[in-house]
Amino acid sequence: MVAIFRSYRPSAIVFLFIYAVLLRVVLFVQPIIFQAPENTNLLSELTYNALDRFIHKQFYLYHIISGLIIFFQGLYFNYLINYYKILPKSSYLPAFSFIIVSSLFVEFMLLTPPLIANTFLLLALGRIFAWYKKEKVTAAIFDTGFLISIASLFFLPYIVFFVFLLASITILRPFSLREYMVAFIGLLLPYYFLAVYFFWFNQLPEFLNTLIITELNFDTQVLERSIRIFIVGMPVLAVIAWSALYLQANLFRLVVQVRNYLVVFVWLFIVGILSLLIQFEGELFHFIWLAMPAGLAFAFFFAEFRRRAVSEIVHLFLILAIFFFQYLYIFNHII
Repeated sequence: MVAIFRSYRPSAIVFLFIYAVLLRVVLFVQPIIFQAPENTNLLSELTYNALDRFIHKQFYLYHIISGLIIFFQGLYFNYLINYYKILPKSSYLPAFSFIIVSSLFVEFMLLTPPLIANTFLLLALGRIFAWYKKEKVTAAIFDTGFLISIASLFFLPYIVFFVFLLASITILRPFSLREYMVAFIGLLLPYYFLAVYFFWFNQLPEFLNTLIITELNFDTQVLERSIRIFIVGMPVLAVIAWSALYLQANLFRLVVQVRNYLVVFVWLFIVGILSLLIQFEGELFHFIWLAMPAGLAFAFFFAEFRRRAVSEIVHLFLILAIFFFQYLYIFNHII
């Protein structure tokens, strides 16, 4: 199965789509009644209200929309990795890996606010990669801050990824106070326009209440401690560890540009962990941002691990574990 996506033929996109559909069959065997999370931000609430008006109780359409979002996110992620030559050889392994990580748990596959926000975070990542060795990047930096701001309006914890933006400027650009200020303006502008809108209609306090962060606290007691987390998480952690060791051993063989991009991914992972300090109540969908750094780790593993049979075994184990716990999840929710 993995060998199909090691090529860069357009026909692999068809197999990629079929693969994404098969990973979501469980959602249609016994359709899960989709319910929007209780604490949603402004754009998430508007999106769910609009979808509810057109979809109403046809819950399977929510699953189709989420599946299409993940599929196109995977293709865009694949484009970024290949275009900027982060992997030694172009292939569809990044999209393949992205879709695997985005399907590890049923909660990842639902149309949640962070899943929608991931689209804007991916677009921001693409803008960040475009900065390298460019003289005039003020507009691109503004766009990046703006996109992260939009992502946070879908899912407030993503506001922390502004730290990721600042770290990326430090890594990829020579110091310029102007660029940091432009990034901040890009982040602030959507909030400013919304505040003006709600002020005009005498609803500013209600809008500001949605932005209040009562405390920064990662409550580990609310984390789910179950066998599915352990079984699915162990191979994921093993692949991330292998990729980290592989890249560390071969770091100086990589061109400087790729090394800098890899450091950007490290910061993406670190800031993703920091996002758990905001509004985290044990929801697994909060971890969907892992699709980017973990997706890259899997892409390196599938592409560079010498014993191809081992990568096939790891993939088969993950797929069997995913299917097993998907159907177990469905069964538990039926009874």
